[in-house]
Amino acid sequence: MSLRKLMVILLIVPSICFASKWDDLWLTKDQQGMNYYNNGDAKKAAQTFENSNWKGASYYKAGDYQKAYQEFKKDSSAKGLYNQGNSLTQLGEYSKAIDAYKQAIEKRPDFEDAKNNLEIAKELEKQQKQQQNSQNNNKDNKDNKDNKDNKDNKDNKDNKDNKDNKDQQEQNEQNEQANKVDQCQKELNNKETNKLLSMIDDDPGGLLKNKFARDYQRMIGDKREN
Repeated sequence: MSLRKLMVILLIVPSICFASKWDDLWLTKDQQGMNYYNNGDAKKAAQTFENSNWKGASYYKAGDYQKAYQEFKKDSSAKGLYNQGNSLTQLGEYSKAIDAYKQAIEKRPDFEDAKNNLEIAKELEKQQKQQQNSQNNNKDNKDNKDNKDNKDNKDNKDNKDNKDNKDQQEQNEQNEQANKVDQCQKELNNKETNKLLSMIDDDPGGLLKNKFARDYQRMIGDKREN
């Protein structure tokens, strides 16, 4: 399966500089949020925006994916569901992300970015399940070993001290080896997960770029007329 770069369709703020700080006194909350966003303060922008999509985009940019998801939940459009899926993917909630992407595709069958993200979320969920299965298997093996040691100790009371020491040494060696295997597996899983998540572009852009610019120009125009 070819996994191309996961594009996050959020919002992009046009690079518009304000003439002076005095102008901020006459700007709406959304206009002030745009200013913070342009200046690289995504967290402050998120706290300032009133528009839920713009607020969500800023939270996402700031790395607060839980709050971004809460804002995107207010939008049930294909774009909103897609953004929900992106936030959930970053949170590691792959099953929910898959559902969100599927709903986005149902609403917009030609939504290619959603289709691509869906495949990435499926791959991440697969890795997550493999890691969980590996951990469960290691736990079962350890439980079986403990049960065997208990049985051996009961059947060999006469040589209890020597047997216990030998069994303890063997168990320690096996536990150490198992821990090394677990650690290696975790490192491999984390490496692969990070590789897939690195496909996410944290720089918002895409479908709403022109809409954002138009809305901004409209707000500025309305303010000048007033």
